[in-house]
This record gives sequence, C-alpha cells and structure tokens, in this order.
Amino acid sequence: MGRVLQTPTAEPPGNPEPGRVGGTGARATGPDASARRDAQTEIPASPGVESVESEGTAPAVRTPRRRWPRRTLRTGLTILLIAAAALAAAEVATPPVEGAPALVAAIDRAHGTVPVQAESSWRVSQAIVAAEDSGFYTNDGVDEVGLARAFWGWMTGVDEGGSTITEQLAKVIYTGGRTGITDRVAQVAAALKLDGHYTKAAVLSMYLSAIYFGNGYYGVLAASEGYFGRRPDQLSWAQASLLAGLPQAPSLLDPLQHLAAARSRQGYVLDRLVATGVLTRVEADAAVAAPLDLR
Repeated sequence: MGRVLQTPTAEPPGNPEPGRVGGTGARATGPDASARRDAQTEIPASPGVESVESEGTAPAVRTPRRRWPRRTLRTGLTILLIAAAALAAAEVATPPVEGAPALVAAIDRAHGTVPVQAESSWRVSQAIVAAEDSGFYTNDGVDEVGLARAFWGWMTGVDEGGSTITEQLAKVIYTGGRTGITDRVAQVAAALKLDGHYTKAAVLSMYLSAIYFGNGYYGVLAASEGYFGRRPDQLSWAQASLLAGLPQAPSLLDPLQHLAAARSRQGYVLDRLVATGVLTRVEADAAVAAPLDLR
C-alpha cells in the first residue's frame, strides 16, 4: 500500500494565530484583544496637573491654583506692620511739639529775622500751598500717596518729593533737614503730632518763618524784604509765585544767581494756582509778564 505523507502547511509570515500578538507591526484582533489594548493604554500625567477620575466618567483635569495673590497680600501686610511699628516707635522717640514755635524763633534769631503770623489770604501763602501741598487744609499732616513716592524714592535713590508742608516743617526743626529712612519716619511721626496740636494757620506760619528761600534768607519776611523790598502781604502775584517756588531748591533757584531756573519754577507754581482754582489762566499769564522788581 502506498503511504501518503502530509506536509504541514506553513503559516504566512506576520500572520499569527488569532488572539496572539507577535511580529513587528502585528495587531491582535477580536474583542479580547481590544480589551487588552484598552487595559494596557496609559495616559501620561502632566507635571503639576492632578487627574480626578469618577466611576463611569472620563478623567477630569484640575487646574493648579495660583498662589501669587496670597503671597503678595502677605508681603504687603508684613510691610504695613513693620511701617506701623516703626511709626509707633518714632512717635514715642520724637520730642513733644509744644516747643515748636520756640525752635522756629531760634532759627530766625540766628539769621537776623523774626517769625511772622501768616494769613491764608496772602498771595505767597496761597502760592506755597498750591505748589507744595494742595491738600494742606484737609490732610492730617501727612499724605499717603506722597509717603509711597518718598519710600520709592528712598528705594531707588531718586527723591520723588511728596512731603507735606507739615512734614517739611518737622524736617527743618526736628531732623536737621536729613532725608534718611529713619529721619523720614521721624518726620511723619512729628508731623502727625504737629497737626494734632496746632491749627493750620499756626503750622503755615511756622513753616513760612523757618523755611530757607536761598541767598541767605531764612523765613518769608527776610526773603520778601531781601528780594523785593516788600513785606510778605504786599507781594504781587508775580513776586509771590516766584518766591513760592524757591524752597524746592533754594540755592539752584536763587533768582539773583539763576533767574532762568527761578522763572521756570515760577511757571510751575502758577500752573498749580490755576489747577487749584486760585487763578485763571489769563491771570497766571499776566503774572508771568509782570515785572519782578528784584533788588
């Protein structure tokens, strides 16, 4: 009998048995293979993102919380607390303000003049308030915005100004004109005391009596008579606005030495008088054109 040999049929390459994954690029088929693929699939986690899965729902993504507003608020509160503590300490350290008029009188006596009782209606009084501290009659001796500018100026090394008339008075009679950070704190504390103890008229009188106007003139009486040969209550708007601009930089703005610079500052003072409603633009322009009659 002949015998028939059966040769096994070879499977084509890359065609594995059903349900089996093998070979490069081979895919399993059928429901079981699909389930296995789903189970093996992983979603990579993103840094800083938490995945929240609920049964029967797709994964949800939670956005990381922003922490900078809380940190900024914490930093701001810390600065305020430090400033409040420093101010409280300075208020205790600064001397009583009952002797302020005597300190002003001593400055005038040392420079051959006497204090004045300034009137708010004087042109020079109105010009000084408009240029140096337009909120003088309503503030409590300090200005918060001005304090922020002063602090920023101390941080950057650029003086931004911002001191009120009362702070400037405290600077002259209590801290010797110094502008360090501890001196600024002391000036604020003293200004609050001065404002609480004296009327606005008294504070303005002390300021106008003690401030330096350049060319060796301390106090508005000496400056008015020295520059113009007139008493403070007799000054024209041209003279008053020029004089009111000098305390910012008395030596650099001395009209006998630097008339152009003094005139430029005068223009600023007149603009402030217009902005605060004391003068009209026509009146301000007339003051610019009026003669100064400098001696």
